[in-house]
Amino acid sequence: MKPLLILGTGNFAVEVADLVSDMDGFRVTGFVQNVDPQNTQARLEGLPVLWVEEVRALSATDWAVCAIGAVERRGFIEQVAGFGFRFATLVHPTARVSATSRLGEGTIVSAGAVIAAHTQVGRHVIVNRGVLIGHHTAIGDYATLGPGANIAGSVAIGEATLVGIGATVSDHLTIGKRCFLSAGAVVTGNVGDNIRVVTANTRVFLRNPE
Repeated sequence: MKPLLILGTGNFAVEVADLVSDMDGFRVTGFVQNVDPQNTQARLEGLPVLWVEEVRALSATDWAVCAIGAVERRGFIEQVAGFGFRFATLVHPTARVSATSRLGEGTIVSAGAVIAAHTQVGRHVIVNRGVLIGHHTAIGDYATLGPGANIAGSVAIGEATLVGIGATVSDHLTIGKRCFLSAGAVVTGNVGDNIRVVTANTRVFLRNPE
């Protein structure tokens, strides 16, 4: 069992630790904080919380994975990579990844996700629970796919793009870099770089019984 440090201390970091508990090959040994060293005083899930500069000496023995849902995680990852850490690629045992597809280092594939044939998923991508990714699709580095997102076949999604929970992207489309597709968005046309695709909320008001 390889020792694994999780970068991040939020709720998603706790979820990733739980996912790792179902996997063979890694055991979580602690969490890493890079915002405020004072936040390392308490333990998380019974494990130590380490300040980022403290983990430098562990690079020869431990692996790392970043569990920060925001696409701005790049700086934290690059800082730890500079210490010489190797990054784990995590696939939950209930996920299905085609043998013809490839996952980059540091990528997390959560429970119930499906990655179809001949798909390329970049480095440090978060594929949340229940995500569907079609065949011959390419997902750029640092992208985040929210729970239940459905990406059709032959799609290209640029680096650092966030696809919200339950969003749908039709086939043969290109989504640019650093885009934001809101929860439930339905995308049927190409999207350039730095574009926000927002679906308006529908509010349903229920009258209290008299």
